[in-house]
Amino acid sequence: MTVNAPNPFPADALEANRRGQLTNAQLQGLRHLAQSRRRSGVRIAAVLVVVAVLIGLYASPSTSHAARVLIPLACFAIAAFLVMRFVSGADALTRDLRRGKVQCVEGAIGKSRVSDHGHEALHYLEVGDTRFSASHAAYEGAPDAGYVRVFFLPLSRRVVSVERLPDSPLQADISLQSVAQSLGASLGARSRRERNEARANLAGISNAVEAAFAAPNPPPAPGARDPRPLAQAILGTWSNGLVTVTFSADGQASTQMMGRDRPGHWSIDADGRLHADVAGQQIVAEAWVSGDQLSVLADGRGLTLSRRRTVE
Repeated sequence: MTVNAPNPFPADALEANRRGQLTNAQLQGLRHLAQSRRRSGVRIAAVLVVVAVLIGLYASPSTSHAARVLIPLACFAIAAFLVMRFVSGADALTRDLRRGKVQCVEGAIGKSRVSDHGHEALHYLEVGDTRFSASHAAYEGAPDAGYVRVFFLPLSRRVVSVERLPDSPLQADISLQSVAQSLGASLGARSRRERNEARANLAGISNAVEAAFAAPNPPPAPGARDPRPLAQAILGTWSNGLVTVTFSADGQASTQMMGRDRPGHWSIDADGRLHADVAGQQIVAEAWVSGDQLSVLADGRGLTLSRRRTVE
């Protein structure tokens, strides 16, 4: 039995974060994290004190006097700083929790993980030129590429929510060359911002292609379809932003995709199925027109296109 992981960005949390606030659940989780960090800081301070005492009492006679004095003093100073910082609540996360304020930033996302030699890895989300600390759940729940709105605590830069934003609109003249240029920009980017923006644009193209060839909804009831015969209703130009097809009355079919224009033919058989040579492929498909939408379904794959122009 598969158990689905809880959503790291529930809708009620996003709603509160948009108002610049934290939910009670977020506050509780972050308080536990702050307490855990305070305990870790105190443990580190205790280790430093032990090291200082051991050096002061049991250092080798050959050890220089300066080392026997300065190293323990440094250990005591760091330990005192850690204890004061965490006991007084002067660390960034605790101060953020006192304020309870949430900020946000929008941009292309990037993700990075830093392994700590066998210890728990540190996770980060990148937006623009800034890197934010994130929990493992937030890291896994955030998209790998695309445009997002990240909600975070201003002092600790701790991510509390991530909201996926729509992809950038595809260019009308998108082509294989422009896709190759986006890929080259991603590989050759010098800055974090440029790399993530190039990756977001590639992800948008990929999502558009996937959506363009997703199977359409089940056929509507006969009364919801265009009452005209399919051979008449299908005439015109149809597009979904990535694929544009024109069905002419003389049986010609023109397909435009990725900057290429390919001619073909089409017809409707006695059973009302569409036979078409589209983009170099012969298809036999179920097709129907409902309102200003043309749906084509063949072998579980399909297209849903919107009317752009009617051909009489």
